[in-house]
Amino acid sequence: MKTAIIVGSAGSPNQAVEILKIDEELQIPVIICIHFTGAAMETFANHIKAETKNEVTIVKSLTRLDKGVYLPEGGKDIIFVERDIVNVIENEKSKESIHPSISALFKSLQRYADKSFTIIVLGGLGDDGAKYAKDLKNMGVRFLIEKFPKFPYLPNNIAAQLGERYERFEIERIKEVMKSLNKL
Repeated sequence: MKTAIIVGSAGSPNQAVEILKIDEELQIPVIICIHFTGAAMETFANHIKAETKNEVTIVKSLTRLDKGVYLPEGGKDIIFVERDIVNVIENEKSKESIHPSISALFKSLQRYADKSFTIIVLGGLGDDGAKYAKDLKNMGVRFLIEKFPKFPYLPNNIAAQLGERYERFEIERIKEVMKSLNKL
């Protein structure tokens, strides 16, 4: 099963929604891990559903991936516990860490990563997830990085770990890739 993962931080929620506006029902799972305050997750889920007409699941416990969009419960990290099952956890450093944590998601993905995964890195600050990017790429994960993000720090920090082994596209091209991934 192909799976798309969209990660980002500052400036990326609207870009994530734009990528999902492919004018067709999702046939694959799409996990979104964007830094949000806990209270904003429900609103973001409703916005995605209204804009894309796709099912959106807020993960609160063990959840089997199917077609549709998956967001972590507010203030928690989304992680893989099996190839097609995700869960949420509270990080013991939750007061100092940003949630949902891209690093927690990428670390959990290392057990299951292969060429069926595509990670889309949108704009943001910091380097969350960067230390796991190279290992995931070596396992066959495809990385698409936003070409002109409002905040380039997160995508540039992840790209630095990947060397030349990623694709850098504008949002419209990433949207086309999402549409091609959606084909069964």
